[in-house]
Amino acid sequence: MFSIIRTGLDAANRDLAVISNNIANAGTNGFKKSEAQFEDLYHSQHNNSTEPARGMGVKTIKPRQSFAQGSLQATNGSLDLAIMGEGFFVLGQPLGRTAVTTTDKPVFTRDGSFQLDREGNLVNTDGLPLLGLGQTPINIPFTKIISDNSVDKKALLSEIAVNSEGEIIATYGLDQVTTVGQIQLADFVNEHGLKNIGNARFQETQDSGEPTFGLPKQRTIGKVQAGFLEKSNTDITDEIVLMMRTQRAFNGCSKLLQSEVDITKKLSAR
Repeated sequence: MFSIIRTGLDAANRDLAVISNNIANAGTNGFKKSEAQFEDLYHSQHNNSTEPARGMGVKTIKPRQSFAQGSLQATNGSLDLAIMGEGFFVLGQPLGRTAVTTTDKPVFTRDGSFQLDREGNLVNTDGLPLLGLGQTPINIPFTKIISDNSVDKKALLSEIAVNSEGEIIATYGLDQVTTVGQIQLADFVNEHGLKNIGNARFQETQDSGEPTFGLPKQRTIGKVQAGFLEKSNTDITDEIVLMMRTQRAFNGCSKLLQSEVDITKKLSAR
């Protein structure tokens, strides 16, 4: 009986940890909430299971990630991007790294807060480059040589715009407009199989399958919305209700455990 009640306490603790993480990241751009998952545990020494017999109870399994669309917040930033629909931004490894390992794979995110570094590379807040066509970093030059009456002049970057197809359009000087980059998004057959590595970023796994790269608004991939950021899809009210329910379940298991201890003490005293 003790082992059964203990599994209930462990499950409640796990559920509280997942809920607390959701609440703590309610303000994180692109964060996707998780839902704790459980399954019945029934093992007998007479079955063919390779796991050790543990009796009855409940055990936790991998939390299920919810990839529902979060609300969009207007920022009016030209490099603040949100995805309307399916897809992930593709981030590469930090620029300038010389060592290449088997773990140097792109990561995926719905957090579209980007900026230019001093070299003109389009990077996120942690300096990871946004990858475009061919999974190569996107670079936007700060200057461009333009011809004016057969005279070459250096024009400075004056404006950046991103359209819904993911094209990055730069304006140099007053009216020299040119396309300087193309954003490519990734999609997965089973996005719930992605591994959450923190900071609203994910890695591919065998369960998720390999990413399919494509341009925004093509096939099942969503479009890019410039000037907006996708917020967390966590609903604080729902999470607080779940936390209260889980706390009651934890308290109930604690009382059952105490009752079991008291009964055992009484039986031992006879």
